[in-house]
Amino acid sequence: MIEDQNPLKHELEAELNDSEWLQKFKAWGLLLQQLKTEVPVTQLCQLQWVTGADDLVIHCSNSEIRDALKQQAQKIYQLNKTASQIIVRLSGYRRSSD
Repeated sequence: MIEDQNPLKHELEAELNDSEWLQKFKAWGLLLQQLKTEVPVTQLCQLQWVTGADDLVIHCSNSEIRDALKQQAQKIYQLNKTASQIIVRLSGYRRSSD
């Protein structure tokens, strides 16, 4: 096949697969998947990766969900090997310093 004979394509694919960005993207995907599987209440939240800071913001729709997440904080932190910090917020709530 012509595709198999394209060395530039293979070089670009190898470069992409070895890229720091792709590795980080895969790590984030794994973290989000583990959170949704092992801490099911996160499925009721919006999970946001803040790429510039490598933070994970978990937006909760109500205080009951936020409280349920707080009860599972230890498990969440044990799963985290990717985010620099994890922030749990109520949706629509803004601190005055934000």
